[in-house]
Amino acid sequence: MSNNKKSEIFSEIDLKREKSHQLNNYPDEKTYLPKSKVTKYKKKVYSAPTVINLEVTEACNVKCRHCYNPWRDTSAGKFNVDEKKFDFLLDEFIKNKVFHVIISGGEPLARYDLTCYAIDKLHKNNISTSLNSNLMLATEEKMSKLKSLGLDHVLTSWFSFFKKETDFITTYKGSFQKIIDGIKATVKSGVRVSANTIVTQHNKNTIYDSGKFLHSLGVSQFFAHRVIPPAYDRSDKNKEHHTTIQESKFSLDELLRLKKDTGMKVGTLINYPLCMLGDLEKYKDFVGRGCPTQSGHRFSINSNGQTHGCVMEDKEYGNVYEIGLKEAYAKTISWRNESYLYEGCKGCHYIDVCQSGCRMHGMAATGRMDQKDPLMPGKEFIVKPYKLEKDTHIQSKIETGAKLYVPKSIRFRFEEVENFYLLNIRWGNTIEISKEEGDFLIQMQKNQKEFQLSDCKFENALNRLTGFIAKEALKSKDIEIEVRKTGVNIDPAKLPNIENSELLESHPNLEIL
Repeated sequence: MSNNKKSEIFSEIDLKREKSHQLNNYPDEKTYLPKSKVTKYKKKVYSAPTVINLEVTEACNVKCRHCYNPWRDTSAGKFNVDEKKFDFLLDEFIKNKVFHVIISGGEPLARYDLTCYAIDKLHKNNISTSLNSNLMLATEEKMSKLKSLGLDHVLTSWFSFFKKETDFITTYKGSFQKIIDGIKATVKSGVRVSANTIVTQHNKNTIYDSGKFLHSLGVSQFFAHRVIPPAYDRSDKNKEHHTTIQESKFSLDELLRLKKDTGMKVGTLINYPLCMLGDLEKYKDFVGRGCPTQSGHRFSINSNGQTHGCVMEDKEYGNVYEIGLKEAYAKTISWRNESYLYEGCKGCHYIDVCQSGCRMHGMAATGRMDQKDPLMPGKEFIVKPYKLEKDTHIQSKIETGAKLYVPKSIRFRFEEVENFYLLNIRWGNTIEISKEEGDFLIQMQKNQKEFQLSDCKFENALNRLTGFIAKEALKSKDIEIEVRKTGVNIDPAKLPNIENSELLESHPNLEIL
């Protein structure tokens, strides 16, 4: 793609304003190499992301103290995605078979007309969407229109249970009530709302009370995760952008208490080192998320077209309007080929699930992407394994002849280089399946045909079909299932064999009953 494409899409003002927003120095990528590990799991490398985090505007009505956007002090509000730019991006998403786009910013409701345009166009092209918004600009009328265009989920920011503390964190007087009003309007419109709190030194003791209050407003799920020092403050000058291991575990304990008392779904949006969790049975709701960028799923595009692997990252991989999505994504290969794993994790049998915790936290603490996550105590601190629940009811039904089918909503993408399929269940929920499995399921879906276990010739068919039903990749009129409303989808292939003697040698304090 020639540089002329950007000159065709950008206005003269855009071209004059455009500049790099990278604030921090990153080591040369040639200094990173794929790490060795003791596990046998072979990671697959994708041709393109499955989920795009698209920042449609730099404009924002608040200036949060922990904001990760590197342009917050120099150009906030200057760059926006317009219809012409979005049409170019949409073509790139379609061409690369992206499954899901997260509309974010800045504050996307500050560009409401463009947000409507984008969501409408995406859904008409079979690309699902969600919205990241503080909801301070939301009204029932606006959110109802977005719902009619296909939007069914919003992730909103929640800062504290206390009004003054919220206003301090957002640096906006009156933000507390505006967020509450926005949540109420969105819930009333029928759009599902989840909320996320970034845990800092300011709000670390408010998680339980916040969750109970949000539950009373109709919020369906509450996330909370440790703060990562933002691009403008990697050194955490005022000692506010950090949490200790004890403080982080306390926030998770408060989430579990909230779940027990209210039934509310809980989770975390940033990976924690599994050795910090220790008891993987107790903290199973937070096991399995991993890092969506290291997994190959997530990729971020700024409103000016610059790209990043992780939303917390200010390193730039090229302007998508100049080099296209595929080439920009290809430049993040070190994220995806295990070059950023911490060398000290190579003896851990949980490395494929944990992925060395948060790489951006390691970068903030050490200046390198492949160094230790500050919340990582060491593999010997894992004391209880994650127990994979067996779906015996589903398995029994399949063995006795249950008829299965592939829902029309299931989407597939073939990865030609590594010869496998990606199967998207919904939103950003995508799993890897073999070519043989994918070919068979696509044919069944195309013909709208039911099938049984005896029709499946691929390897380990019974266990694979059982897993597909449990994840809702397949359905059956003969099988009633209670869709799991808790926990994180975890790939069993990434879990260690608890009967392996080497596991106990590597994790001497692990209790296996």
